[in-house]
Amino acid sequence: MAGRRVDANIVLFDRETFLKEVWDYSPGEHVTVLAPTGGGKTQLAYQLLGETATPDLQATVFVMKPRDETVTKFTAKHHFKIVRDWPPPRIRVFDKKPPGYVLWPKEMGDPDQDDIRQEVIFRRAIREQYRKGHKIIFADETYSLEKELGLEKDLRRLWTKGRSMHCGLWAASQRPVWISRWAFQANHLFLGNDPDIDMQKRYGEIGGGIDPDVVRSVTARLQRYQFAYINRDERAMCIVDA
Repeated sequence: MAGRRVDANIVLFDRETFLKEVWDYSPGEHVTVLAPTGGGKTQLAYQLLGETATPDLQATVFVMKPRDETVTKFTAKHHFKIVRDWPPPRIRVFDKKPPGYVLWPKEMGDPDQDDIRQEVIFRRAIREQYRKGHKIIFADETYSLEKELGLEKDLRRLWTKGRSMHCGLWAASQRPVWISRWAFQANHLFLGNDPDIDMQKRYGEIGGGIDPDVVRSVTARLQRYQFAYINRDERAMCIVDA
């Protein structure tokens, strides 16, 4: 397994090596990705999904923006299926089961009505997949889902009970202070570069079972698009290169 040691305890892996040889995911585990706008959190999450989602462990990506080129490219590359409502259309017997869906409600031109419609659709998807289990839900806009659409209770149910149901919640946010603290209990934590000293201190508090001073030191030295990866169950940490 290739990796370059950056100090006595921390190894840096190039992105491809990490995805192919280091990344290990079990159904029901939660993932949290934190980085400022433009820090590469969505791109990393999509790469992880590309390695993880299969027809037998389907992922659903929630999209709230009217347009998003990154989502479009991801969908085509990994053969996800875009759907505008939930549940998705029934798969015909001769169709290949996709590794996942991009749940992307159409916007109708009225932001208030669009929010109401998205809330209904996303809540329906969360509750159905929680019941069925063996699913992944990627909430890229976690703050918006919690604070703007009012889905805090549904997301909290996934964080607290989803592992036993084999339904993993993958959450991404620009700042840790903006989302539920339950997100920091994820099995897999990815902390991106943030020049804000207060945010670096907050990363240390999140910890994931690693010495807070080590977490602060590592995240303070990250370059753009690099991530500190913490596996909470194994109390292990490394750096994922850009």
